[in-house]
Amino acid sequence: MIRRYGRTFNMRILGENRIVTSDPAHIQRMFATDFEGWEKGDKFRWQMSALGLGVFMADADLWKFHRQMTRPFFSRDRISNLEIFSRHCENALSVLKSAEGVAIDYQDIAFRFTLDSAAEFLLGVRVHSLRDDETAQSFGPAISSLQHQLAQRSRTAPLWPLFELKGDKTRKNLEVIRGFVQPIIKAALEKKEINQGSSAESETLLDELVGQTTDPKLIMDQTMNILFAARDTTAATIVFLTYALATHPAFLTRLRAEILTQLGEIRIPTFEDIKQMKLLRAAINETLRLFPPVPGNVRSAVKATTLPPNTPGGKPYYIPKGAKVPFSIMTMHKSKEYWGEDADMWDPDRFLDELLAHAFAWANRQVYFILKSGRHILIFVVQFAYQEISFFIIRILQSFESIELAPDAQPPESLPPASWANGSGRKKFEKIRPKSDLTMSVQGGLWLRLKSRV
Repeated sequence: MIRRYGRTFNMRILGENRIVTSDPAHIQRMFATDFEGWEKGDKFRWQMSALGLGVFMADADLWKFHRQMTRPFFSRDRISNLEIFSRHCENALSVLKSAEGVAIDYQDIAFRFTLDSAAEFLLGVRVHSLRDDETAQSFGPAISSLQHQLAQRSRTAPLWPLFELKGDKTRKNLEVIRGFVQPIIKAALEKKEINQGSSAESETLLDELVGQTTDPKLIMDQTMNILFAARDTTAATIVFLTYALATHPAFLTRLRAEILTQLGEIRIPTFEDIKQMKLLRAAINETLRLFPPVPGNVRSAVKATTLPPNTPGGKPYYIPKGAKVPFSIMTMHKSKEYWGEDADMWDPDRFLDELLAHAFAWANRQVYFILKSGRHILIFVVQFAYQEISFFIIRILQSFESIELAPDAQPPESLPPASWANGSGRKKFEKIRPKSDLTMSVQGGLWLRLKSRV
């Protein structure tokens, strides 16, 4: 559609009018310069009702309230304390080392790692999904299934209720998730009552929320929003970054050399160590560009407005009140107009300091959504995710010298169709099949063989 109609076009989907865009100026308008003029809207919240009214679902004053409620917990001291990452990363490494040289679903390990880390950091509980804890056997899959169901609603909107006439398809998974989280919230509220008047510092995000409100639904909504983001977007980035390293062995060697030069094979990285690793930061940024964990989203106009023209001197786009404007981050991130003819290639060197002057789009950061998305983005959550991704990748490359795809172990549905090899764009490079629900993942898992010595 974009090749045929350009970066912005009007279309009807199941009877609903939508203005679809991948123009960075439009995304900049919605998320920065006219932030108050755009919202998710009541229809979107109804569609995503399973996620309640947390920070990623709220608009206007309620969004500001949630953001203010969450922000104090993500202080520099907390996001620089890597102890929790270290504990759960060692569990992940133990699983991977026990399967050294044997094909293993690395994506499964990554999602378990981020679930365990997020649950302890945010809620103060040990899920132990990397140890096959019985509770985790249902909790993690319930989160994934819920996201798939919500994505299906998005794809069939506004007619999605017709596909759920026999009942709410999210109910079963919600019961599992809430059944796990509600007793934790209840215990935190009871603890607060017992310690009334105490000025003890919050140890978890849940402590911070309980310190500000006693409304269990408000706490549940906020907790679910942050938990989902902390688990899924971080795991997706770890998975696609490792996939990129497996398919670019020369860069893997360079990155491993950077890590071993600074840390050796044993020393656990600190916050300051991670800050010094330019190749690692470039690799994460390039992965977020090519495989953004949330590939697209949607906003609605609060009132009739306009979006800037695609070309200098062109006419602005009229947007009626309430009109939906879906936007594609992935398309913008792969645009050759902004990133050059090699836009479909994974090349972290485009993000290195000495090449900034030659990097398309970096000079104009608004075309890179991760760095330029206005007040909407919870930058403290992004910084937390960067630390977790960095820590995990460092420990993986300290432990393993070789990472290779295992196509013989991949389920048929995880392999790219043969037609992709002769296609255009990014598809012709893929060795796996990317999948998008609310967040990105690899269909059928990412099967790898990791070896400590080649």
